[in-house]
Amino acid sequence: MTQLNSAFEELGFWESETEEEHIAIFGMDFPSEQSYIIITDDTGNTPEDENKTLVVACYSDDDCFKWGKELEDFAALEAICGANPPESKELLEALQNYTITKK
Repeated sequence: MTQLNSAFEELGFWESETEEEHIAIFGMDFPSEQSYIIITDDTGNTPEDENKTLVVACYSDDDCFKWGKELEDFAALEAICGANPPESKELLEALQNYTITKK
């Protein structure tokens, strides 16, 4: 397990291997919203660099895509998760409403 894997776990994410892509994804369930999110890097692969862009994809419990969002890096995800309880409606909304800061 890498340091980044441990960091995702500390934030409340689960890890799963995909059958088709053969990568690890990180996810979180939102039972009250009947949704879940998965996180990959910006190429659709396992996130391995905390300084690279992350992609959050939200799906309904019946696996229909709802929305996607790019996060600047792992620190941005960590800040959002630190301000909102895991699996909460507030966390899901904060992720959906996130915008990358202009440099």
